[in-house]
Amino acid sequence: MGRIVKRVERFHKQEGAAAVEFALLLPVLLIILLGIIDFGLYFYNDLQLTHAARDAARYLSVGNSTGAQQALDDAKDRLVSTSTPAVTLTPGSQGQEATVTVTATYNFITPLPAFVGIGSSVGINASAVMRRE
Repeated sequence: MGRIVKRVERFHKQEGAAAVEFALLLPVLLIILLGIIDFGLYFYNDLQLTHAARDAARYLSVGNSTGAQQALDDAKDRLVSTSTPAVTLTPGSQGQEATVTVTATYNFITPLPAFVGIGSSVGINASAVMRRE
């Protein structure tokens, strides 16, 4: 009978331990989660600019400069937490290369990258080259 009482007393001493451990780990888990979201947004913006540069270069390669500008404007509307992109369009002549270069700065939403040494913002560069038809 004495052994059963000792086992029950041991479990009473551990009440609330899980709540304390959770409270200690919650800030770390939230920081990791916010960092994942922040870097996900960075890669999303990078992908948007890369696709916009490619689409604009394709429009330029067939001689449609207004379509190229529209593709870039559509991408600008979908960007999150970035500066206004600087765009360079070089249409080239027939048989030569049409070049599109897009540069923007992504501003991290959380301060986590600054603690890691990346800084509070990072540049995004995208370019595409296609032969003019």
